Amino acid sequence: MRCDWRQSNGFFLYGSPPLNDAARYKRNAKLYLVYTGAGSALLWLPVFFLFFRSHLPLVKVLQLEALYYLSVVLLEFPSGYFSDRVGRKVTLIISSSCWLLANAAFFLGASFEAFAIGQVLLAGGMAFRSGTDASFHLESLQAFGHEGEYANREARAARIRFLASAAGAVAGGAVALIALRWAYAASALTAAVALGTALLFVEPPASEQRAFGVLRQLVACLHLLKKPALAWLFAFAVIRLVLDHIPYEFYQPYIKELGLSFGMGSDATPLVTGLHMAGTTFIAAWIAGRSIQIRDRIGLGPTLLLSPAIQTLLLAGMAFTLHPVIVGLLLFRSSSSALVSAPLNAAVNPEVPQHLRASYLSLISFVGRLGFSLTLFAFSQLAAWDGAQGWQQTTRILSAAVVLGAVGFVGLALSSRRAQLSHKGPAKLR
Repeated sequence: MRCDWRQSNGFFLYGSPPLNDAARYKRNAKLYLVYTGAGSALLWLPVFFLFFRSHLPLVKVLQLEALYYLSVVLLEFPSGYFSDRVGRKVTLIISSSCWLLANAAFFLGASFEAFAIGQVLLAGGMAFRSGTDASFHLESLQAFGHEGEYANREARAARIRFLASAAGAVAGGAVALIALRWAYAASALTAAVALGTALLFVEPPASEQRAFGVLRQLVACLHLLKKPALAWLFAFAVIRLVLDHIPYEFYQPYIKELGLSFGMGSDATPLVTGLHMAGTTFIAAWIAGRSIQIRDRIGLGPTLLLSPAIQTLLLAGMAFTLHPVIVGLLLFRSSSSALVSAPLNAAVNPEVPQHLRASYLSLISFVGRLGFSLTLFAFSQLAAWDGAQGWQQTTRILSAAVVLGAVGFVGLALSSRRAQLSHKGPAKLR
């Protein structure tokens, strides 16, 4: 059970209505779509690598990215525990506030130290949102008896996230033509909308089971991995998180290098990467809206395994050739995430007790982001040790990523049958 003072009628943080007032929980479900859209319109995404690279050498940029993921790692489980212990609403308010401050740090800063502060704040926003948003959504639906719709509603939310990301990519690329840092100023506005929406949320009713102390909570989460299906889904989520982020880190320099080889000036790169990301996320939004239908048609295991397969093939294309066809294929970079987001949430979240849910989901992110942070650190060491320069340096890193992806896919495929994956039948929205 989260703190009893969540039941008070205080407006700023908790504002809980009577537990039989289903209308307010229905309002939560509607506001959640606004929150998830505003929180996904990150206008800096198409240009962040270019922005850092305009101020710092490649090794420093990779160190900044590693710092971000390391910071998320340090905050992931504590933020999930905080959510289970204190409440969903206040956790989401903290998340949006961190993102607002992070955008200010990037806009105003120009040094490694300033960007490092921004990365830590950005990590705080991600960590406090991770797991809590999906838990808040499910528990709001449970509060008015519509939990059977969770899978399809999560698919709808995923579609909105990708559409918001697409719109943000176009706007961010256009604004960055003025100056790269202005993409962060525009992102601060969307973070403010997310914060305002979170302030309007109503805390969902808490479980009668109280969250344990931190160590016992961690042990209880790990105990859930005795279930073969949850253990496999945990491993899948970690591998997927690592693989999804590698093309995300390197598609911008890939497009820039290709443009330079065709005589395109580097000044046009922000708009090109913004338009490319918009196309990527529009495709992903279409797939996200149909992800549950695909799962129901081919099964949960095959649907999930498509994700590492897609990313490994894309990494291979980037590593072995610099060609416009690969840029076209990179439009499917976010499709692997869109395909598995709702099916994965629907498979995991209802199987985890409410008093452990945010902690468990944060534990997944903790392990995944720790893995990616270490991967980025290894890439930075490879870049420094190899002695190659320019695009040759990047292809060395991408080749190592292909090997990583292939090993992960084979391991998941071989173990999927023992996991005995299954899913419940589809539920229609009411």
